[in-house]
Parts: sequence; structure tokens; C-alpha cells
Amino acid sequence: MNTLVTIGILIVFAAIAYFLMLYLLNFAGLPGALLAGRPGLRSKGRFMFGSIVSAIGQSFVYLSNTAFVVNWTLLAIRNQDVSILAWPLAFLAVTIPLWMNLGHARTEASEMEHASAQTEALHLTFVLVPIGFLVFAFVPSIMYAMYSWLPYV
Repeated sequence: MNTLVTIGILIVFAAIAYFLMLYLLNFAGLPGALLAGRPGLRSKGRFMFGSIVSAIGQSFVYLSNTAFVVNWTLLAIRNQDVSILAWPLAFLAVTIPLWMNLGHARTEASEMEHASAQTEALHLTFVLVPIGFLVFAFVPSIMYAMYSWLPYV
């Protein structure tokens, strides 16, 4: 029964993350987008620098969600006798919302004449999040050090 409740809660976390990250990732990538310059007037180096700054901001924000889900899953498995099947579901609860946001961003970017630094940064964020999930799951002390401000359950 605890495992079914955990699965339901992970689905709710994924749904909340999807809608919340639509706005938070745009806000976190805004400094990089501003540094990338105006489309059509920017250099390739400036665009790359802006994309990297956007990726750093987006990754920090989305990895906070990852840290919350990993910590919650870790505690559910340790303290509430939840099956270890919660780990793959937690991984999906972390990656699917980002994948859907990336899909929406790519669709919007295809309608634009010039590339967007924030959309390009989402590709890097999408690579870093699964790595962060595994690092946080196997070495939780890194998660606690990076995101000590998160309310851990």
C-alpha cells in the first residue's frame, strides 16, 4: 500500500514540476538570454556564452527539484518500507517534465528565425539532470551540500 501511495505522490510531483518549471526555467535562463544578445546582431561566441549561463541557471533550478524528489524517495524507501521500484518512477518523475518542456521549447523555437539561448541551454540541462539524479541518489551528501536551503522531509 505504501508503494502505491508513493507512486501517486511521485506522479503529483511530476505534474507540479511540469507546470512550475515552465516559468521557473524561463526565469532562470533569462540572464543568459540577455547576455546572448539580440538575434541577428550577436556573435557566435556571445551566443554560446549566453547559452552556457542560461544552462547554469536552468540546471541549478531544475536540480533543486531533482534533489527534492531524490531525498523524498530515499526517505520513503528507508523509513516507510516502500519498494525499490520507486527509484525508476522517481527518475521518470524528474526527467519527463523536463523532456516535455524541452519539446515545447523546441516547437516554439522552430517558429523563430534565430536560435534561442534558453532553448539551447535546455539541451544541456536535459543531459545534466539524469547525471545529477544518479549522483544525488548514490552520494546524498553532495545533494545536501548544494541544496541545504531545500525543505527536506
